[in-house]
Amino acid sequence: MILLSTAIILAVYADREGPSIYQIEVLPVDPTPGNTISVIAYASDISGVSSAQLSYSVNGTIWEVQDMSFIACLCATGGRWVGSFGPIAGNSIVMFYVTLYDNSPTSNPSSSQTFSLEINA
Repeated sequence: MILLSTAIILAVYADREGPSIYQIEVLPVDPTPGNTISVIAYASDISGVSSAQLSYSVNGTIWEVQDMSFIACLCATGGRWVGSFGPIAGNSIVMFYVTLYDNSPTSNPSSSQTFSLEINA
């Protein structure tokens, strides 16, 4: 048991990379005016994923940042995180990305690419 605990501690301290974001989902798939947009991020990390943030901008306004909620643990080292924003008016362009932080002592971050949604009236 001591060897396993030591191995886990060494793995956590050796973790210098942010979480691996392996999937992003957007719901509804084809948003319409008035919809609230949900963003779901799936990620894993050797030391676990401790938190996630959703950053978004509507029509080039200042970026808003909000904490995402942990939904489910899909493996021992990661999980599924969800955040929402809206409702969004028609004729809008929404840019967004997610940032996840691992559970290492340095909370290494990792950000997704920036996505764009066009909401037509």
